Amino acid sequence: MYSKDEIKALLDELNDCVADDLENQSIDFKQWNNKSKNKAFDTLVEMAVCMANGGGGSVVFGVADGVKGRENAIIWSLS
Repeated sequence: MYSKDEIKALLDELNDCVADDLENQSIDFKQWNNKSKNKAFDTLVEMAVCMANGGGGSVVFGVADGVKGRENAIIWSLS
């Protein structure tokens, strides 16, 4: 499992690459679905099962795949 500092360092790398490039078997980035609580919950459960089946790891929610630039990739929502 990644530490908070390791995740912060990876998020800083989003200035030079997309989240997909930083993913591996032990870390995944997922954009959070604000439109449907059921779909957001389904994604959460799916990622928990995937990480458990893969031997553990970290999932960082709120980061868009395929978007370069930290400010563009990290999706914040107060709703």
